Amino acid sequence: MSEQNAWKRRASEVVFVGCVAASMAACGAEPESAPTWYRDIQPLVDRSCAACHDGTGVGRVNLRDAATARALATTMAARVEAGEMPPPALDPSCQPYAGADRMYLGAEERARFRAWADAGAPLGDPSEATSKPNGLAHIDDPDLVLEMPEAHEVTPDDDGNEYWCVVLDNPLAAPTWIKALEAVPGDPLVVHHIGLYRDAGHDAGAGYGVPPGTKAFSCRNPVLELDWQLLHAFAPGVSVMELPKDTGIRLDPGEQIVMQMHYYSPKPGALDRSAYRMRLATEAPKAEVFMDVFGPVPFSIPAGVSKHVERSVITNEDGPTTIYGLLPHMHLLGRSYNAWIEDDAGAGACVARGDYDFHHQALYVFDKPLQWQPGQRLVTECTWDNSATSKGQSHFPPLDVAWGEGTNQEMCFMVAYLSRP
Repeated sequence: MSEQNAWKRRASEVVFVGCVAASMAACGAEPESAPTWYRDIQPLVDRSCAACHDGTGVGRVNLRDAATARALATTMAARVEAGEMPPPALDPSCQPYAGADRMYLGAEERARFRAWADAGAPLGDPSEATSKPNGLAHIDDPDLVLEMPEAHEVTPDDDGNEYWCVVLDNPLAAPTWIKALEAVPGDPLVVHHIGLYRDAGHDAGAGYGVPPGTKAFSCRNPVLELDWQLLHAFAPGVSVMELPKDTGIRLDPGEQIVMQMHYYSPKPGALDRSAYRMRLATEAPKAEVFMDVFGPVPFSIPAGVSKHVERSVITNEDGPTTIYGLLPHMHLLGRSYNAWIEDDAGAGACVARGDYDFHHQALYVFDKPLQWQPGQRLVTECTWDNSATSKGQSHFPPLDVAWGEGTNQEMCFMVAYLSRP
């Protein structure tokens, strides 16, 4: 916890310095000019906001439009300062990962939004405008496409959300290995996130009480059936996930593949037919990547506690292990996570650290895989807010919350991509 608190203090100090920059002249220093839209803010919006907020994505409002952004400058600054936008993501200073520049704003960048708003949101010189960023990388020549058999008409609940699960056709005739994959939302205006799973028991839907063989079913309570194994998670801003050279995830003929859709729409009627594109290998890689889960089980979060912490410590007794990336996972009361590798000599490595939002989960692939050696310990730590004012609180007054699969229960998992010799 001390490392995490120190990181937060450093971030706060940077924000403070940025906020008082306008008064530096009083100290005899030359003040910096106020940020402008074209020079300072538009590049950040293009990089870290436009994936949702370009008028065609789930964020709807077009923040690439200078007039719109200027009108919303104060709101943008407040939400960025609060860490709500862009939605919380893994801190790349812990572990650099693919797409970090699009998913994460540093402290100085967040302070820039406030300085711009406080200066009256000046537009500046249009000649300093940056061009619209190139589209994110895509798999244009997929070896395999797994698509929803038919379009689904989105039928949101009163809160605008719908969870819908689809069993995808598996056309494989022989074992193969995934080298890269890409989620392709059918309607980006309503697709909030996607989870791709394999069902080892070939009985997808059993946990939701639907008849055997059902190909599509409501999964409003996003409980992961105990035999579901995550293959990929998509949230807006996530592009192609490519595994390192000579690695792959095995897929076999007959395996049941399930795509869990989370839609958000203020009104019904949208049609979505999302898909996954994959690049494959037919020869076994040097390292077969699989997934494992790390975290404390079981636990109970006391009612009314705003910062409850649980921790697990697992010693590697299985031989040298490579960690390629992971998905931090909690439920609605989750607020932050921290994971690291340590040994008796005091050596260690940060594995994952960041604030958490249940509605924006992503699978992060590290720029450089981590090595977890025999005898070293992997520590996983999570923090929850179970107070009456907690975002996501569903009980008034609050109740004790136990570990469990339901969304109204809680978890603390690091779902990791691993390989072993």
